[in-house]
Amino acid sequence: MGKHSRRKPSYLPKVAVGAAPLALLLAGPATALATQTDPSIPLPLDHQREGSFDRGVGFTSEDDTTVFRGFLTNTERNVFSKDLGDAKTVADVRRSVSQTVETRDRVTARPDKVGALAAAKTSEAVKQGQREAVKVERYGSVVAGNETELDRTGERLTEVSLDPRTGVPTFVSEDSRGLRASEGTYHAVRPLPGVGVINETDQQAGGGLDRAMRLDGAFSGDLGGVLEAGRSSGHAIDVGDFAAIGATSAQHGNGRFRGVLPLDVGSGAGYGQEHALGGTIGPSTGLVTTGQNVNLAQPGAGLTGSGSHTISGDLGIGEVASVRGTSTSSVRGVLPTADPAQAGHLTQSGTLDLTLLGQPSHTGFVAGALPLELEPA
Repeated sequence: MGKHSRRKPSYLPKVAVGAAPLALLLAGPATALATQTDPSIPLPLDHQREGSFDRGVGFTSEDDTTVFRGFLTNTERNVFSKDLGDAKTVADVRRSVSQTVETRDRVTARPDKVGALAAAKTSEAVKQGQREAVKVERYGSVVAGNETELDRTGERLTEVSLDPRTGVPTFVSEDSRGLRASEGTYHAVRPLPGVGVINETDQQAGGGLDRAMRLDGAFSGDLGGVLEAGRSSGHAIDVGDFAAIGATSAQHGNGRFRGVLPLDVGSGAGYGQEHALGGTIGPSTGLVTTGQNVNLAQPGAGLTGSGSHTISGDLGIGEVASVRGTSTSSVRGVLPTADPAQAGHLTQSGTLDLTLLGQPSHTGFVAGALPLELEPA
């Protein structure tokens, strides 16, 4: 902080991993695609098609382990375009499929261990997206598109061994699976050069399951899983060099469980959200962000929880002055507990940074309340 220029900054801050970069929409794909059209193609629509198919396999040796790696990737792109006087329409459709495989095999023969191990990792991804654009020369453009992606991962390991010194056999089996899906949309309308409205959304959902088992004279194992979902969105209005304003929002949550055999079990859940609003008017810039998160866990018969709320603001006037402030409230606690010191804690903190004519100053504080005794109603 502290330095501001007349250059207009990005007015849509990225608030989530899944948020699509709105800056890509501002460029408008129609201009880039116009130079690729071959006017000699005697079709109602000019059509361009390109694609690739790559694959590879290989074996390597790492100490006493034999490793096999393989991959396959297939991509395809079709571009349809048409000139209608001063107007040009473009449809860009893309698809891709990829898969990777890695296996490891090992045989061990040592005085302290004799055994064999087999492990494998796999991943698969399917992606499809399309974008349509209409551009009118000397005026603006309209862009609309969407993208869908599906990913699947898997890992497994099996090991059998024997300790010749004790004669105790060991059997280990591990397995994990994951699945994720996402979908995003974006729209941009620019009736005039430098003036426009942009909107985009993104949704994600996924889950995973892990299993492990071990036999070495006794039995132990665990089973765990998680389900996650999230969404994000962004909206912006741009009026050229005069002003721009944008807002983003994101929410995400998860639920999880875990059991460690034969005695311990646990579960938990979490939720979080972030919001931002910012813009520029001439040499002035401003941004306000806020975020909240809650996390609950139940290890055995107990319950632990934590949460926080943060809000921050940023205001600048060119090279003259800037101010930034942040405030955070957080709470955590354990139930049930006989120790009041663990029952609950509340913390409040804040900072304020001010820069005037290039001279910065900083203040901050952290305050903790007395332990709060939380009891179930």
